[in-house]
Amino acid sequence: MRKLIVYPNLSKGGVSAVIRGRATAEPQNTFDTLFFNDKGGADSFVDLHNVETVVVTSSRAKNYANFLSNQVQYDEISVLSAPEIANELSALEQNAVHYEFHSSDMGIIENEIKILELDRLAAIHAPSQVMLDKIRDLLPRRTWKRLTVLPNLVDTTNFTVDGPASFFENSGFDDSGKIPLLWIGRFDSGKAFAHFARLLGSLPDNYVGHVVVSLEDDPTRANKFLSECAAMGVLSRVRIYLNLSPKTMANAYRSVRDAKGWLVSTSLNESFGYAVAEATSCGLRAAVSDLPVWDLFESSGLLHRVPSGAVVRLAQVIQTEQ
Repeated sequence: MRKLIVYPNLSKGGVSAVIRGRATAEPQNTFDTLFFNDKGGADSFVDLHNVETVVVTSSRAKNYANFLSNQVQYDEISVLSAPEIANELSALEQNAVHYEFHSSDMGIIENEIKILELDRLAAIHAPSQVMLDKIRDLLPRRTWKRLTVLPNLVDTTNFTVDGPASFFENSGFDDSGKIPLLWIGRFDSGKAFAHFARLLGSLPDNYVGHVVVSLEDDPTRANKFLSECAAMGVLSRVRIYLNLSPKTMANAYRSVRDAKGWLVSTSLNESFGYAVAEATSCGLRAAVSDLPVWDLFESSGLLHRVPSGAVVRLAQVIQTEQ
């Protein structure tokens, strides 16, 4: 089978992780991927023989997507976070267009639904039942039979219990003897980055925060996080890394695990929770602000859940479980 996946931003994480998970689980299928913005992810799929990547400017995106679908008879076309492209492709009768919602921001999802030509879509997907139930309430009843859960898959070529655990040896920071807390996300309010700064402020000085984010267009978002850290007096205990590859992230998870550290999630909402999926696949425990979607990973035995926003309780769990 040959599949086309369209998404605006090409980075090393996020949807690139979704694509890697599918490509490694379906080595017999070919995945053509089309992006409009290179966010530092140009080498995200170089090790996968069945993924082809093209980046075009957003002004050319509709025309190029049309060109591809006329040149190749795709068995399946998946469009993510690009409703205008979905409308363009679904207008062609030879295309079976699947639309996928991966954002946890219901405002973004609602805006996409307003743009979409829903009746032309072959299927509508979300990565978890929790998100599917929320999305269903925003859709006309006539579309409900086309709603399905399409679970995200962890890239098993990288995220395993066994493998290199040397991240801190090459991090450039001298944190020997410290307990690492790993936080992964974006500097927006939905990820509650301020809670992570407050968590560090609630813990002794031997706890160090390692923050991994994608490339940012807006420096004010990072400034808000750094200001929060400064206000809490923990700025010297925060390390920031940009746009790490899956291989490096797997190394980081195992390194944090071996240093008796934690993955921390302070998110207020998640559609799936890739960081928790990847971390637990590497044997790293996770201290998380509770969300219904975490039920997906409860069987790992590595989740420690506290009520959302309960920063002091999060700190107690991290210290008690040492």
